[in-house]
Amino acid sequence: MKTPVIETERMILRPLTVADANDIFERWTTDERVAKYVRWCVHDSVDVTKAWLKFVEENESNDKYYDWGFTLKENGYLIGSGGIFYKEEDAWEIGYNFMYDYWHKGYATEAAKAMLEFGINELNIKEFVAFHAKENPASGGVLGKCGFKYEKDEVHTKFDGVTKLDSKRLRLIVESYSG
Repeated sequence: MKTPVIETERMILRPLTVADANDIFERWTTDERVAKYVRWCVHDSVDVTKAWLKFVEENESNDKYYDWGFTLKENGYLIGSGGIFYKEEDAWEIGYNFMYDYWHKGYATEAAKAMLEFGINELNIKEFVAFHAKENPASGGVLGKCGFKYEKDEVHTKFDGVTKLDSKRLRLIVESYSG
């Protein structure tokens, strides 16, 4: 299924394209405050952002990969991105990131719930996993609001192959979804 457009109360979740590269590069992939808590590292050039977005575009019809740009409904301003991806043992991973100026305003919870509802209602997903850096308990709060339960501590390696993230792994069994 092609990545669909999803509407929430305040946002439109839409497929990302390479045309979004400059906005994304300027708004969050160069922000160390955002990159600190996720697996990707700060993008040192817009070409890195373009390469990632090319991968996203190439996988837009992949049944195991759904990635969205989060835009404000009122003006179309792109403030973040995220998605759901087939991960392991019939579970899907969910992830998200936002421009720093849009943290602590409920956007992550709103986007996460929309992505979960799509996965549950359209893809019949029964189980999700998620990770958050221990240093970022706010992301754990978002996941808790969506019904995720702590499973265990883990250490993840960022995409640079070197930097480690002490993380908490959470799991959502669909019967416990609180969307």
